[in-house]
Amino acid sequence: MAYFGNSNIHRLALHNTAGTLAFAMSTAFSAPFFLRAGFTPAQIFLSFAAILALRFAMRPIVLYAAPAFGLRRTFIFGALINALSYPALGFVDGVGIGFLAFIVLTSLGQVLYYTCYHVFFTAFSDDGRCGVQVGAFQMFGTLATIAGPAAGGLLLALRGPQLTFAVAFFIALAGILPLLRIAEPPLARKPPPRAYAAARTGVKLFFADGWIQMSLTTAWSMVLFEALHDRYDFFGGTLSMAALAGAVGGVWLGRHIDRGHARVAVWINAAILLVVVVARVATAGNAAAAVAVAVGTTAIGAMYYTSWLTAAYNEAKRAPCTFRFQFAAEGGWDTGGVAAALIAAALCGLGLPVDAAILLALPMVFAQALVLERAYARQDRSVPTLQARAV
Repeated sequence: MAYFGNSNIHRLALHNTAGTLAFAMSTAFSAPFFLRAGFTPAQIFLSFAAILALRFAMRPIVLYAAPAFGLRRTFIFGALINALSYPALGFVDGVGIGFLAFIVLTSLGQVLYYTCYHVFFTAFSDDGRCGVQVGAFQMFGTLATIAGPAAGGLLLALRGPQLTFAVAFFIALAGILPLLRIAEPPLARKPPPRAYAAARTGVKLFFADGWIQMSLTTAWSMVLFEALHDRYDFFGGTLSMAALAGAVGGVWLGRHIDRGHARVAVWINAAILLVVVVARVATAGNAAAAVAVAVGTTAIGAMYYTSWLTAAYNEAKRAPCTFRFQFAAEGGWDTGGVAAALIAAALCGLGLPVDAAILLALPMVFAQALVLERAYARQDRSVPTLQARAV
């Protein structure tokens, strides 16, 4: 494929597409599924805060597992545990064994999986093409999120959660197959000097995304589901239409970044995010308007991941140890998500509507843009040095 310069990044793209499809049929419905199970919005935010807090507490496990068993085996094992969390979601019916199983499997699987995933992408993505490759991953992932929510919504409405999330599990298992032949990135058993200090920018970027995802994405999924009269099929169909509208935005922005226009792209993305936040709050409760906003804001918001992930991966490439960089950065994501979830739960507990939690994203949009601008400015200054080193 033109976007992928080597077989390893190609295999990772195949895995990511299958994994995204499985996620879109299962975990993407977790907040609406919790609503149907009788959880209040405050309880849902607290549940996600518990998952992320447990992720943070379990994080040291990956520091021991990856050097002992290898990054590829740890990655595959994390993908398997992550896949098991999908059928576990189908047994959540209030606070009980199913709920606890879902939280533990999700936390452990994501701790092992996402740290390794980011290491693999950083190790195998091409210098000078990272932006377009991030955008291409988002584009192919978006194709999966076109089919996934529609299929998941229909299956949930017609056949129930056990079958739906079991199908997601088997798709996730199939997605592990490309990882069986992916190369093993080199890994230092002991952290080199400044291994964690070099991750400060990465921690800030991941913290901001964790905050934004919990306040903007999770809250919006509840608002949209309720606006669509608690219909899984309507909710899934809306997500699919939104994904279709946003399929190419990330690739366009990735090319823009790779051509040296990253700092302009950062503020374009920030302005877009502000529009997304305001539009989603303004249309809460109106089904037709909510669908229009879901489609429109996803079409322009597809650039978001490319904007911040490209900067994070470029920082990781320059770090003394990519693995420790991603370990620390993922801890930042947990912290940002927990903080936003707890504040959102408090707002809901005080009687404010769920859409009030969406507004929590506003200050973080500005903070994230400032960190991104500084990161890209520093990366631009370091390009000649990196080119000389490659020669």
